[in-house]
Amino acid sequence: METRQDFLVGLLIVAAIGAVVGALIATSGWLERRYDIYMRVASAEGLTVDTKVFVQGLEIGRVTRIVPKVDTSTRTISFVARLSLAERFADGSRLQLPVGTRAEVTPQTTISMALAVRLLLPEAKTARRTMLAAGDTIDAERRGMALDEVTEVASQLSKEVTRVLEQARSTLTQVEGTVARADRTLEDVTPDVKRTLGEMARTMGRTDSLLARLQGTGFADSLSTVLARSNRLMLRLDSLAGRAQSLTAENQSDLRESVANLAQASRQLNNFVEQMSRRPYRMLTGVKPLPPRDTTHAADPPPTKP
Repeated sequence: METRQDFLVGLLIVAAIGAVVGALIATSGWLERRYDIYMRVASAEGLTVDTKVFVQGLEIGRVTRIVPKVDTSTRTISFVARLSLAERFADGSRLQLPVGTRAEVTPQTTISMALAVRLLLPEAKTARRTMLAAGDTIDAERRGMALDEVTEVASQLSKEVTRVLEQARSTLTQVEGTVARADRTLEDVTPDVKRTLGEMARTMGRTDSLLARLQGTGFADSLSTVLARSNRLMLRLDSLAGRAQSLTAENQSDLRESVANLAQASRQLNNFVEQMSRRPYRMLTGVKPLPPRDTTHAADPPPTKP
């Protein structure tokens, strides 16, 4: 009786082990029929035996071998990887790759360091297409990782910022030249305006005196009217000259404030370029701006000479 129980227990254990082994064989693809094609790539960095092969997102095989090849004429080194691909899909339909299929070596995910081989089918479709056979070779390209793309974007941004800085410096130079020319023009014109106004004031005084004498002798009213209008015109000219001088002084302060703002923007852009050049990952974390300078004294106009 005990012998029979031991036999049944052993039989159950053997059946369980067989079921486990059968499941492993079925899921691992040991009994799956496969064929090999070869992939030519310039660099084998990151590629390993057992790297996964995908077509349109579906895993269809693995890399089973990587062999270096030396060009005898140029002495350059390339690599040939053997891809073991399944002959059929899970539903039993044949897996056939058309001639013109190429490979791309890319990261499996945007944050993963592991690589994968992705087969890209040709876009052109014809009624009769030739299919790749076992032993054929396809070309492969490598696509940069996310950090490389961020670095490239940072480099492009750095060039753009440098160009903006150059334009800002050119604008500052032009503004400073304009302010300098305006100051020189005011300095040159002010003495002439003051001299002209003084002469006009003296002329108006003599005209008023002459008008008083002529009115006492009964001179024509039409001449008196003309002289009175001329007097009012001269007063308006004097007021206009004063307003022009005041407006020029106000614009000079605004120009200096604009120059100070452009200088602050130039400091911020220089700090941004320097931070991005040292640490490209700040494209993701952000760059801390510089504190604004104290422009109280810079905005004040220079003291006038007595």
